[in-house]
Amino acid sequence: MAEAVGITDIHRLDTASFEGGLVTQPERASGVILVNSKGSVQRQRFTIGHELGHYLIIAHQPARAGQFTCSKSDMAIRVADRDNRARRMEMEANRFSAGILMPLARFKPDMRNLGTPALEHVFALATRYNMSKEATALQYVLHHDDVCAVIVSKDGIVRRIYKPNRFPFIDVRIGADLPTPSLAARLANSQQSDWDDVNAGVWLALAAEGCPPSLQEQAYRLSGGWMMTLLVHTDQDEEEDGEGGIPDAYDVWENPRFPSRSRRR
Repeated sequence: MAEAVGITDIHRLDTASFEGGLVTQPERASGVILVNSKGSVQRQRFTIGHELGHYLIIAHQPARAGQFTCSKSDMAIRVADRDNRARRMEMEANRFSAGILMPLARFKPDMRNLGTPALEHVFALATRYNMSKEATALQYVLHHDDVCAVIVSKDGIVRRIYKPNRFPFIDVRIGADLPTPSLAARLANSQQSDWDDVNAGVWLALAAEGCPPSLQEQAYRLSGGWMMTLLVHTDQDEEEDGEGGIPDAYDVWENPRFPSRSRRR
């Protein structure tokens, strides 16, 4: 795919200075993608997709002429303020990468065939699409018919929260401990929990305003102290917006079409 749109080479480098890079010209006639070889195969695939997004979205302009360099933290940007152009470009490149590696025309039917939300379904899809569990979890919660969210934590500290706008506000800060009454915090030596109904107030600020206690929680302990927690909110008004968020160029990319190399010149 990269070759078809003018990428002449993909260099894998052993470097700590960046996760991915793109060398190209303003007119994007051709380009070279750089990838940190220290990452897993799944991470390298996502990074290549990310740089391909910078290459194909002409509105993306690097801080340094002809050179995009993207850090590990850039690869984790999922939400960006409309006025923060740099973060917005990284967010769009991340969404582009997820879109081409987990195309919704295939991903949604595969997800629906697995049934109601469950972490084992996230892991099965990650294997099927050769993606990381975390990148798959984000795609999963954004596009599942049920209203769900994923919390990624390490050693009991919340690191990232992924949810669609239709999921209520999660009243837990990044960097804070997992809520003590949560199932995730109580998962002692077990690797995986069964589903449990938890008081919505454990996770949601809306509980104090009359939100019914309808939150379901499942947790799974990963390697290295990492844990993934899935929350399902069963009483959400389905008329609220779907994925929500800031509309951007990605919104027309569900079925992206790539120009042939000859057309770009």
